[in-house]
Amino acid sequence: MERIRTPWLIHGFAALHAVVTIVCTLTGIPDSVILTLLTMLMTVLICYRRNLAVEFTAICIILVNILGYVLGNLGAELFQLPSALLNHALATFLTTEILGWALDLFARTYHIPSGRQDAWKENLGWLVFAAIAVFALRMFIELVLFKKGPFQGVNVIQAFRSFLGNSLVLLGMFVGTIFFVRSGHDKHYSLDVATIGTTLFIGLISILGGLLHTLGVPFHWRPQLDVEALSRNIVIALLVEMTLFGITYMIEYALNIRRELTSQREKRHLAEYRYMALKNQVNPHFLFNSLNILDSVIQEGDPEEASRYVHKLAGIYRYMLQHDGSKLVRLSEEDTFVTMYYDLLKIRFPEGISVDKGIREEDFTRLVVPCTLQLLVENVTKHNAISAAHPVRIRVRSDGEFLTLENNRIPRTSPPVSTGLGLPYIRKQYLDISGKDILVEENEDVFRVRIPLL
Repeated sequence: MERIRTPWLIHGFAALHAVVTIVCTLTGIPDSVILTLLTMLMTVLICYRRNLAVEFTAICIILVNILGYVLGNLGAELFQLPSALLNHALATFLTTEILGWALDLFARTYHIPSGRQDAWKENLGWLVFAAIAVFALRMFIELVLFKKGPFQGVNVIQAFRSFLGNSLVLLGMFVGTIFFVRSGHDKHYSLDVATIGTTLFIGLISILGGLLHTLGVPFHWRPQLDVEALSRNIVIALLVEMTLFGITYMIEYALNIRRELTSQREKRHLAEYRYMALKNQVNPHFLFNSLNILDSVIQEGDPEEASRYVHKLAGIYRYMLQHDGSKLVRLSEEDTFVTMYYDLLKIRFPEGISVDKGIREEDFTRLVVPCTLQLLVENVTKHNAISAAHPVRIRVRSDGEFLTLENNRIPRTSPPVSTGLGLPYIRKQYLDISGKDILVEENEDVFRVRIPLL
């Protein structure tokens, strides 16, 4: 089954639904149980393929069967084929196609991962509950309501159309459902309390909706209450409310999961970025070079220069510690930080590197991700052969929208010692925080990075 593509899976179930309808009609066997089983199986397979949570799949089973029942009856009435048998088969086929594609689209759009495949084995009770609920509802409708209850001899589609045509009642039920679902999201109720509360809400709003429609509110006021009509409208309101509640709950649940996943992804990217920035400053090469330079300054007998070097090196670490928990810093602070770093590089490469800064005064109040400029400057030293004969020239400019750092390229004869993760990590930070991407442009002579000013 895993090798069968989802489109063919949906087409196959639609065709199977139609065949079952024809065979059952010709043999006089009721098709409701078989069609319900096929619909549930299709729903489970699609949800399993999309690795949806089991409880989410259970809700889909109930919703798809309710919608399938209504759409199937509606289609059978709309199509006017010469043969009632073909008419019913066509309605069943198209209903299955519509539900299958809608479910697959919903599953792909509002992805609710189960986390792991064995989660299905641990939560099969949800599927059993959904299957029992669907069969119970189907049997109640067909064996009780239509044969002995208020639906006996009543056109079901006309009754549904009448209720759905009452826009004010429908809107009130929908708004009430949204309010109930959203207000209960942040409250941590026990499963029993949540189940009882939800059941009471659906029951009460269904009774209220059925009562208002029976009384003709707001368009056709009927003061005399028809008990059979009230019973019928309450059942219709219950089916409508279950559908509204299921869809609203699924969308709200999906959006909250998506927000949580986005938040977790941003935290992970931020942690990775901080780790990478800190790792670059405490790696043995940086410390080794820094201590060697400091030793050279001391050996030259220049205590003032050595003191300045120590203070700048300490300033680099102090800046990183101060902004370890910050997502953004002012460009003025980042500029001061990168100037200290550049001063260290000038001692290491006195004639091999130069920085020409042209940042607009009004842009110093804009925000950037901490250590961005320093990491870009360090990237230049890693990927270029720096020497007095062939100096690297770094230019930093701002235009109100972007901060641009570019340098001339002097290829190294040996591959640089680099993980290649610097630019990807910077890109992730800007995308997570602002939705804006960094721009990288390069050719044989120039390498340029444009950072959004936030």
